[in-house]
Amino acid sequence: MKDYIQSNKKGLFMVTIAAIILGVSFCNKVEVTPAFEAITISYDKLKVNAEKEITEEDRIELIINEHIEEINFYADTFQIERNELINLLKKDFYTLNIEDKEKLDKILIDYLLQLEKSEKDLFSKEVTPCTDNKDYIVTLISYFSNVYENVDYKIASAIAEIESAYSAPTMLKKNNIFGGLSSGKLIGYKNIEYGVLRYIKLLSEGYFGKGLTTVESIGRIYNPIFNENGKKIANPSWVKNVNRAISKYENISIITEVGEIVAINEAV
Repeated sequence: MKDYIQSNKKGLFMVTIAAIILGVSFCNKVEVTPAFEAITISYDKLKVNAEKEITEEDRIELIINEHIEEINFYADTFQIERNELINLLKKDFYTLNIEDKEKLDKILIDYLLQLEKSEKDLFSKEVTPCTDNKDYIVTLISYFSNVYENVDYKIASAIAEIESAYSAPTMLKKNNIFGGLSSGKLIGYKNIEYGVLRYIKLLSEGYFGKGLTTVESIGRIYNPIFNENGKKIANPSWVKNVNRAISKYENISIITEVGEIVAINEAV
């Protein structure tokens, strides 16, 4: 018998492994063997060791890569080198909490807006006039209205249509679709993504965030006139046109992912 075991070690080993596997498959009926427990313990130790080998630097790299599509989009929007932004995000990782996917867009926007003030030289000032069609611009309005959740996407889209028709050459040249002025002159933005972002941010903080949530209340500030009693009111024709335009955007889906913007931009 001893000679038989020695000469058939390999076969007996395979039979043992097979028995262990069968024991797992029918674990409710078969008692777990000490051999299987040993294998499980060894596997758990391997997992622990593998996890210990992942450094904090590796973890940050993994999280950055997980959000690379959003990071690249905002790098292009703000016109900062992608690698420059990635390095800055790594440096400021612990103060930004970019692991929070639901707030990632707002985190990146606020971070970049602050950097524009403190590190101006990191950003290109080159202006790229808009050559995109209406569908893409409306997609951007949809997306940024999802980031600034208090903005009504339909109202934002309708106002932009009334102000620029999404085609006015002088406005698209400056990436300004909403008629924003500074010192009596049309404000210029470096690209259409940045211009739409600024527009939605303005609506969020200057109108919806202050309780001006209807076309009429927005119009009193956005496009006012004085009535016969000298009271400032929203221009009635502007209100009428915006309300009429709103119906065009009733059934358009809200864009929630950067990948959707990229896909639409590539398709147009």
